[in-house]
Amino acid sequence: MAGTQLGALAPHRGITDDDIAAAFPPNGTTPDDDVRLALMKQLQSHYTAYLAGAEGFQLVPRLNADPRIVRLEDEWLRWEDAQVDAGQLPSTAAEFTDWFLDVRNRHVQPGFSRYLAEEATIEEIALFFLAEELVDSRFDDLVALVQIGATPTSKLTMAENYWDEMGEGQLERMHTRLFEHSARYMRHRLAERKIDISKLQCTEIYENANIVLMYGIHRHLAPRALGAMGLMEYSAPPRFQAMVDGCERLGVPADVVLYQRIHVHVDADHGAEWLDNVLVPLVRRSPEAMREVAMGILTRERIANAYYRRIWGHMREQR
Repeated sequence: MAGTQLGALAPHRGITDDDIAAAFPPNGTTPDDDVRLALMKQLQSHYTAYLAGAEGFQLVPRLNADPRIVRLEDEWLRWEDAQVDAGQLPSTAAEFTDWFLDVRNRHVQPGFSRYLAEEATIEEIALFFLAEELVDSRFDDLVALVQIGATPTSKLTMAENYWDEMGEGQLERMHTRLFEHSARYMRHRLAERKIDISKLQCTEIYENANIVLMYGIHRHLAPRALGAMGLMEYSAPPRFQAMVDGCERLGVPADVVLYQRIHVHVDADHGAEWLDNVLVPLVRRSPEAMREVAMGILTRERIANAYYRRIWGHMREQR
């Protein structure tokens, strides 16, 4: 899979109590970014192995069987939850839709999108494409995972989303294959210009990918996965449009941006349907689930905002 390109570089070593304390300090001090990145790389390797195909069955880890991974996930969840202002959570299901749309509207990254469309060089755009690999190349698996146990209407909505991810039955139009094509082109462009991509080995990129993988893999975190993925779907179209516009401005072949072009409209439709048919019915059924959905949304928003700031900084360093 294309999504293993960054994760394949992750070193394997033991996780110690000192590592956990340094990466997710309980006393409010600044986390050690080097340690946190090393732990995020190990989580990425763990999640990628868990989502391996049947031929890799001997290497698939037993879920929650590694106490070091359990401790790492628990401490990361604790740390992230502590970053959320409880006052931002919706208090009733009746206000959830307006609350969600407010979060979505502030999460569309208008400044970053304008930069992609109007100013970014091909090298900068290529770096962003590769930074997106860890999420985009696994999104179909995440959609498959969150359908488990869903109510009929919600499951149909997610199944339609999954069918689109499958290219509506056409192998050559499967979204992961289209994205892999984009990534190969961009990786080649960077290699031609001898651009160092080592700066993509940063904590924010791994956390941005790992948070939705953790939510999707663990069934007790399913409400958070649904919330985070709903936010991703509904806020992504402006960035995809900006990627298309930037690539057209720079003369990138149309087939390279077909994945992004498709998602400009597909994600807008799926985002609205996900809100109406998945999230709203769930929060109406359960106040407890509503809190978990909202925590997933706000955590994803915070982590993704940090990710966009970091990758934008790396992009501008190319000038």
